[in-house]
Parts: sequence; C-alpha cells; structure tokens
Amino acid sequence: MPPSSSTLTGNVPANDAAPSPDDATSAHAASAANSADTAKIAAAEAAQAKTARSALILVLLATCALAMKGLLAKFVYATGMTVDGLLLLRFLIAMPFFWFGVWMFGKNRPGERAMRPADMIWGGAFGGLFFAASLCDFTAVSIIDVTVSRIVLFSFPAIVMILEAVHRWRLPPPRQIICFLITYCGLILVVAPNGVSLVSDHVWQGVFWAFSSALTYACYLYFSQRKINVIGSMHFSALINTVAGIAMVLYELVVEKPLHLNLAGVLWTTGISIFCTVIPFFLLFEGIRRIGATQASLISLSGPALTFFAAWLLLGETLSPTQMAGFVVVIVGVASLKNKMTLAGLGRLLARPFQGPAA
Repeated sequence: MPPSSSTLTGNVPANDAAPSPDDATSAHAASAANSADTAKIAAAEAAQAKTARSALILVLLATCALAMKGLLAKFVYATGMTVDGLLLLRFLIAMPFFWFGVWMFGKNRPGERAMRPADMIWGGAFGGLFFAASLCDFTAVSIIDVTVSRIVLFSFPAIVMILEAVHRWRLPPPRQIICFLITYCGLILVVAPNGVSLVSDHVWQGVFWAFSSALTYACYLYFSQRKINVIGSMHFSALINTVAGIAMVLYELVVEKPLHLNLAGVLWTTGISIFCTVIPFFLLFEGIRRIGATQASLISLSGPALTFFAAWLLLGETLSPTQMAGFVVVIVGVASLKNKMTLAGLGRLLARPFQGPAA
C-alpha cells in the first residue's frame, strides 16, 4: 500500500498519537512521586504542629510552677529565714535532683549528649548569669509585693527583643520599638500609680532588684539557646544550677550574711526547690529547645496573672485601678512584640499550636 500524504509529510495519524505503555508508566510514576512528596510535606507539617503543641504545654506548665516561686518565698521569709538562706538551700537541694533527672532520663534521649570541657566553660558563664538573676529576684521579693516584682520581671521578653537586635546588629522594626515603649509605660503605672515623685526609696530599691533580675535573666535566656540545643535541656539545666549553687556558696563565704535556718523555712524551701525549680526548669528548657526563647517568652504571658491571683488569694495583695491598667498595658505590650495585632495576634499565638497542618 503506498504511503499516505500525511506519512510523507511527517504528520502522524490520530490513531498513532495514543501514548505508548512506557509513557503511561512514566506518567504514573510522576504522579506517585508527587503524591509521595505531598505525603512527606503533610507528615512534616503534622510533626511540626505536634512539636508546637507539646512545647506550648511544657512552657505553660513551667510558667504555672514558676509563678508560685515568689509567692512561696514570702512564706519562707515569714519564718525568719533570709534571702541568702533561702537561695543557698534552694540550690543545694535542687542540685542532686537535676543530676538524678539526667541519669534517669537524659542518657538515650534525643538531643542529649555527654558534656565536654568546653561545655563547662560556657556553663560557668550561664550559671553565673542565672545565679545573679536568682539573687536579684529573691531580694526584690523580700522588699516589695510579689505582684509588683513579678510584673517588673515580666518585662524580660522586651529585653530579649533588644538583645536579639543588638546581637544581630540591626534595629528592631518600628512596631517592636513601639511595643517596647508601651510595655515600660505600663510598668511606670504599676510602680508609680500616684506619680514618680511619691514612690518611696524602699519601693525603688525593690524595683531596681526586680529589673536587674529581668535584665540578667533575659541575657541568660537568650544567649543560652545555642548551648541548650547542643547538649540538651536536661544536661544544661543540671549544669547551670550546679554552677549557680557553687557561686552561691562562694558568695556566702565572702559576704558572711546570716542564714537564720529553721525547720519551717527549710520545708518551704524544699517545696520551692523541687516544684518551682527542678520540675519547671526541665519543662521550660525543653520547650525552649523546641520553639526558641522568644516564642517561649511570649507563651509565658500567663505568669504575672497567675501570680497576681495567687498573691491576692493567699497574701491579700491588691493592685490599685491605675496599677491594674498598667498591668494590662504590660501584657498587651509584650504580647504585641511578635504579632501585628495585639489581641488578634495573641489569640493566634495561643491557638496556633492546637491547629492542624492545614491551618
């Protein structure tokens, strides 16, 4: 049969244009590969959402426990024990529990590894910062109301933001600067509800110690992130608390301040050491390892509110209407540091870990 004109011109008839079996197989393989990639992406998003949910729970539990620390310290001081006595016992009691936790749970745990000499050097620096933050914190609580001291200490997320800007050699966005200013305007309302000139030297002294604690704690929290990721949260918690305990012993040997130890004070301090130090530290630093210090700082928004409620219920502490307004301004300012809209952003921040991969 002679060839058709279509064949001579190179045109393929319609019935010859049907895909070959090899083409169909390639298309099926490409479709399967795309489905596999989609499944991997969905699995990765699901794992990320699960990690965020667990991190939120860890940080919230740690925040609840840490919120009670200053409150219980008031009961310790009521027994006659001093700040030095409380801190010395707190570190010495907590130290073996931290290492027990490492021995029990940190051996084969993902992200944990044995410490090296270089880790000890960094641990000394971070442990020193933590010791300074603790000393300033408990000194502030011994001078002013625990509610006011907690609100001042709560400004540390704003300081973390400034540290991040300085560390990366770039100015914060204008919105964050505005939020920073709002936060500290709220602090002024809390500290000086009737005017700055009417604040007593006694209150200023307590505020100084509380802000010093916020500053040193922010430095410690921000710069320790990398080391937490390197050696693991459990090893890091044990290391810095051990260094802080050694620093406290050396500090006491130098200053030789009275401790005024007594049974009731020792029992209260034991509760602080275990339930407000060891357990929340493991929870907090594991949360930081998963989501970072900045995000963990924002999740801890509930801390001052919990302290305020507990101090009102157990100690009878109250805030004036002006101080309450300042309290709200501080929370809004801190909540806005990482969100474009204050209330809506706060809602998204707290709801995001509970959303699925498709959210």
